[in-house]
Amino acid sequence: MHLNTTPLAEPAPLKKPCIRDMHELVTKHLPETLVKLTSFDELRRRCTEIDAEHPHLREETPVVLQNEARRRARHHRLQVAGSRTPAPLTASQAYVRA
Repeated sequence: MHLNTTPLAEPAPLKKPCIRDMHELVTKHLPETLVKLTSFDELRRRCTEIDAEHPHLREETPVVLQNEARRRARHHRLQVAGSRTPAPLTASQAYVRA
């Protein structure tokens, strides 16, 4: 018996997201209504499960998480009512010259 001293191979680098895999992800595993209605922590947990069960979708799950975080942040500003911070300008307010 001998000691194997060769280092382990490094994991393969992540590829770029693929449209075909993204389509499979959003139709079979994470439909749009599910993404919108699930809490963000639960969505992150589900994406981790999908990464473990379907390694070929590993590049696409962060894209779905990022898009949903951006969508929630955009709509959260619209739902905050009665705050003392000024509302963002509308297009007509921004382009009217006084």
